[in-house]
Amino acid sequence: MMAHELAGRAAKALAGRVEEYIVSSAVSRSLMVKYANGEVSVTQAWKDYSLTVYAAKGGKVNVASYTSSDPLKALASLPELLERLSPSPLYAPLPQPSGVSLSYVDRKLKEAALTGDASAITVDLGGRDVAGMVSAQYSEIHYFGSNGLDLGYELTAYNGYLRAFKGDDSGQWAWVSTSLEQRMAQEALERAAELAELCHSLPKEEVVGEHRVLLSPMIAGNLLEHAADASSAGAVIMGFSFLQGKEPGSLVASEKLSIRDAPRNSSLPGYRGFDDEGVATEDKYIIERGVFKGFLHNSKTARLMGARSTGNAGLIMPRLFNIEVEAGDLREGELLEALGEGIYVNNNWYTRFQNHLEGTFSTVTRDALFKVRGGRPVACSRRARIVGSMPQLLMNIEGLSRERWQLKWWEIDTPSLVPFVLVSRAQLTSVST
Repeated sequence: MMAHELAGRAAKALAGRVEEYIVSSAVSRSLMVKYANGEVSVTQAWKDYSLTVYAAKGGKVNVASYTSSDPLKALASLPELLERLSPSPLYAPLPQPSGVSLSYVDRKLKEAALTGDASAITVDLGGRDVAGMVSAQYSEIHYFGSNGLDLGYELTAYNGYLRAFKGDDSGQWAWVSTSLEQRMAQEALERAAELAELCHSLPKEEVVGEHRVLLSPMIAGNLLEHAADASSAGAVIMGFSFLQGKEPGSLVASEKLSIRDAPRNSSLPGYRGFDDEGVATEDKYIIERGVFKGFLHNSKTARLMGARSTGNAGLIMPRLFNIEVEAGDLREGELLEALGEGIYVNNNWYTRFQNHLEGTFSTVTRDALFKVRGGRPVACSRRARIVGSMPQLLMNIEGLSRERWQLKWWEIDTPSLVPFVLVSRAQLTSVST
């Protein structure tokens, strides 16, 4: 069954039984190659059907997702379930569609996903001890709505991450693209291996205390995604945003930092010409030269907060499509010299917020962690915890690299274009504290 057909049948099933609806269907073909101990461990291919439905009646709202092999059967009970709900304080009428269909399909990626032939996406590890994965995906997506929405698109995605080992030491890098950019995979492999080998060659030393810190795009992508997520009006409503109470024009970061939501960037798989309500998307600043530009809205949060939709609707809450962090003026070869004396962090995981409104968080470093002196790595540590607050971190940014990387992996959920980020000071503690 094609996405257009699945969405059409779901819309027909809802017509006359609810007052408003939007149906989104996706049919995806995926191919994944997993690596362990320097060789292919598993190759998997599969097909997914998903159906997401927004339904409203009498101010009552329900959003449901179905991923079973027969989503239409599961959908049948939705109108009755809607009747049992209370009216939603977030209800607003669906807007008129204004978006356009934008697709990006790489022929080789589509062929690999449809046939299950992994030869085009497999990475030559060159005998290195590597773990990770690489995937190809081809998706058809279509939307129907009672507001007249009838739009769809096709999209391919090439994504992966590789973790290289040298003894007990490791380095990691990732990539994402809408086209088969094999150079990205090869560069990720080379960077991960170089980091592991450099860490292995250096004496080991615990890293604690306050330091100047150079964040690789891997960790910068994770932390700045959290900063961008705080711009969703949904995060404000739920009390999860350190930007709550900030007005457009407020200074919230160093003037070196500019972050955009970029749904019209066709090289990243969040590429979209319309949001989940059918409203046209547009590239927009979240932070421009340190200045907050405003919250991201769908029609419901816009009505509640006296604003307008910014074309960022998820059916429940506003969301980001792609994140672009604007480049700075530091060349990659100058980064360690610019750091001088401090810490270079390759990667992280387990970012957790202790207080969302204050933005206080901690994150645990992963893979290579270098102590730098005189612009040169002099020691390596495997683990530390970075603690602080997001507002302070953003204010302490003093430089970014000219070069940027397209990234997505476990810890970077939104496809992102990210440079290296130099931070004037950050607090590092032992992972046991």
